[in-house]
Amino acid sequence: MQIGKILSDKGYHAQLSKDINEASAQMFTSPPDMMIISTTTPGWEEFVSRIKNDPLYKHLPLFLLTAEEELPSLNSRSCLSCDDLLVVPVREDEVLLRLQLREASAILNLDANPLTHLPGNVTIMATLQKTLEQSDSSALCYLDLDNFKAFNDRYGFARGDEAIRMTARVVTNVVHEMSPSNSFVGHVGGDDFFFIIPARCGRQCCERIIEHFDLVIQTLIDDEDLARGYIESRDRRGNAQQFPLLSVSIAVIDLTITRIDHPARYLPLPGS
Repeated sequence: MQIGKILSDKGYHAQLSKDINEASAQMFTSPPDMMIISTTTPGWEEFVSRIKNDPLYKHLPLFLLTAEEELPSLNSRSCLSCDDLLVVPVREDEVLLRLQLREASAILNLDANPLTHLPGNVTIMATLQKTLEQSDSSALCYLDLDNFKAFNDRYGFARGDEAIRMTARVVTNVVHEMSPSNSFVGHVGGDDFFFIIPARCGRQCCERIIEHFDLVIQTLIDDEDLARGYIESRDRRGNAQQFPLLSVSIAVIDLTITRIDHPARYLPLPGS
């Protein structure tokens, strides 16, 4: 069965191209959600290489359609930059399953924060909405770092990035320790994080995050600043100031106490 027909029968809009030139024209005028290219198409290697080196389109899942006897010769060729292989003759159930898995993976990878690799705002909003619809026993927690700008100005962006990565590790470890199977952690951006935890352990989880953070952040603060209990930096107007050491604050909405119907009314997530 042809892949185009398999996809069309399942409700996909399958756009077919007779050659590389037509595929290129169609892709740049109407970008697809994923691509499948056959190794019988002249110029397929150059096409794969061009797409996977294009900063705008390289995230699109790209499948290589090939015959089983061609597999040994493909090991050292451009197909290694594609995302998956489909071997003819194809099975309908396998094609659909592999495309769905790659599509979901591409969305997660594109949404993931590049610094912490935690889910970003698209996944956060989807998870949050699902929680509001299905659960009245969760705690919604928004975490940010206090005095982060002063810390960044004092120690530089590299140490600031490490502080954010360290925060991500602390939050993830504590949340998963408290609730391994019924929790979520996302990175809103910058020094802001969001996590969901069962309400019954929300307070203990937040206290433990703060306790662990206060211990490990000391490794990123110079001894002289630790001894003084503050850092010297400049405010947004350029005036010299004394700022408290980096700390963490967590705002919590307990759904067993407060019921909300839409996240935009309560949570300061970008785009909401």
